[in-house]
Amino acid sequence: MKSNLLGKYLLVVFLYTVSYIDASDAFEQHCVPCHKQMNISLQKTFMKALLVYGGKENMKAGLAYYFKNPHINTSVMDEEFIQKNGIKQPIEIDQEQLEEALDIYWKRYTVIGKLQ
Repeated sequence: MKSNLLGKYLLVVFLYTVSYIDASDAFEQHCVPCHKQMNISLQKTFMKALLVYGGKENMKAGLAYYFKNPHINTSVMDEEFIQKNGIKQPIEIDQEQLEEALDIYWKRYTVIGKLQ
């Protein structure tokens, strides 16, 4: 019985630690909460951005520009989405954290090199 309780305790500690670590990166802090709140799929948004920008470096540069200078003409979202939700406000994040968040976004949602 004691070992079962100890196992459950260790599992809870592990899960808490993992969630704390994940929440500490720039992507989890600055991107995920807004997308969750608005119920916007990060994966679908990634695919739209990839179609618009065509590759890693163009996508990261385009999104970085958009996050600092959002405008209807530079959004990857469709017109219906923009009419319903509007254009986001400029993100308040330093350049280093923005680059970290975009790197994590790319690694998390790209399928390049993951298909077998």
